[in-house]
Amino acid sequence: MKIIEQHLQSKTGNNELCEDIYICNDKFAAVIDGASNVSGELFAGKTPGQWAAITIKEAISKLSGEEQIDDIVLAINQKYETLYKNLEIEERILIEPYIRPSASMIVFSKHHRKVWIIGDCQCYFNGVLHQNLKHVDKVFEEVRSIVLQAELVNGGIVEDFLDKDVGFELIKPLIQKQYNFQNGNPESHLSYAVVNGFPIPNALIKIIDVPEDVEYISLATDGYPKIFSTLAETEAELQRLLEIDPLCIKENIGTKAKLKGNCSYDDRTYIKVEI
Repeated sequence: MKIIEQHLQSKTGNNELCEDIYICNDKFAAVIDGASNVSGELFAGKTPGQWAAITIKEAISKLSGEEQIDDIVLAINQKYETLYKNLEIEERILIEPYIRPSASMIVFSKHHRKVWIIGDCQCYFNGVLHQNLKHVDKVFEEVRSIVLQAELVNGGIVEDFLDKDVGFELIKPLIQKQYNFQNGNPESHLSYAVVNGFPIPNALIKIIDVPEDVEYISLATDGYPKIFSTLAETEAELQRLLEIDPLCIKENIGTKAKLKGNCSYDDRTYIKVEI
């Protein structure tokens, strides 16, 4: 497999702070989106999301190529055991789940011709966009949007909230509570899959078959509202939305704004792979 196009960009413009990672070899192509740091805490100089992304990439790099998603998750979770031990947070992660190094990921297997999506990453092939949105995110996005739109109706101006996102500050404690639904009972509409070192119910993993005639596939994080067959189209759509909705409360509703000085509302990664 060969990468045709690629782009990785931190929301701050400083890629040393980026929590996204990607990998492509002759067996797997994957994009990994480390979860945003809602605790504000660093571990050995890195955010939980950075540790998650690094750990997952390392595990995928050592796979033989014939693994199914259960095998991949098991290999990743074994790496997580070492990570939690080295960071000395084995007990804390049980009490404070929001500090866990967590990530979404999307993996394409060349051997199985399948895409596996854990969390809210996305892919595009044969003219079709495949996303995996979380219900609990939609709830928080609506709450944040209502709060900020109410502030604007009350005389506030957009620029004020690009300095301090009061909507995000309001939902931040709720997002911390959201971690209790990670890899939970699939029958609950609030449960969602995430890579965090714990078992993932198969019912929460989205599986997409890739036909043999597909030559190219694009994989991306949710730092892009939607993706297309080319990086140029994908970037153009993002920039259009950032221009008309920097607070991310209308057409591109989300949990975070494009804060002043940042280049977007989230880290973003896009790879187009010849498979």
